[in-house]
Amino acid sequence: PTQGKCVVGDAMGGGGCLESRRRAGRAGEFFFRALRDRAGGPRAGAGGLRATKTTRREAATVAIALAEAALDLVVASCCEVAGRPKGSDGGKNVVASLLPQPVSENADSARIVLQEGEDALSVGDYRKAVVCFTKVLELAPSEYKLCQRALLKRTEANRLLGNDKAAGEDFRQQWLWGRGLRWPGHYAIIYILLRRGLVQGGEKRAEAGERGVP
Repeated sequence: PTQGKCVVGDAMGGGGCLESRRRAGRAGEFFFRALRDRAGGPRAGAGGLRATKTTRREAATVAIALAEAALDLVVASCCEVAGRPKGSDGGKNVVASLLPQPVSENADSARIVLQEGEDALSVGDYRKAVVCFTKVLELAPSEYKLCQRALLKRTEANRLLGNDKAAGEDFRQQWLWGRGLRWPGHYAIIYILLRRGLVQGGEKRAEAGERGVP
């Protein structure tokens, strides 16, 4: 009897049973969608969003670390170029001159002249000492240790002569060259920067994976 009434209703244009079925279908679809979302939909979406944000944050950290390390290397190169004696590049371009250089052919002669300058300084012949230390810089400008010692001693000799301006220039040159590419502090800084950006980021990801955090 109920089925008959539905058919009659549909035939007369009432459409009562058809509308009821549509409403029931929409209600069921809404119910199952709610169950599906509650079971994992929103959490999965939030987890993916967190993972995306974490990846972007790690990429930014790595990029910043690489930029800071490159900046420190540029600073070291600038100090090297500004502080080294003239002629130490051997006629090469700036980049090539920053690479390790072979031992100077005049290194032995420069050592002898350096010793002569130190002997003159010890007996109070400051002018001769300045001349000797300057000659060391001219003979072997690429020999770091010899030239740094010559600059140090020439600074001392100029101060004893009362030439504070020349002594100050020698001190600044020695300090700049000492903060160039040979200064270990630059590489310690670069190591710390890269470790913070690369190694520690990987350690954090591993710890998060062990805890089950996406």
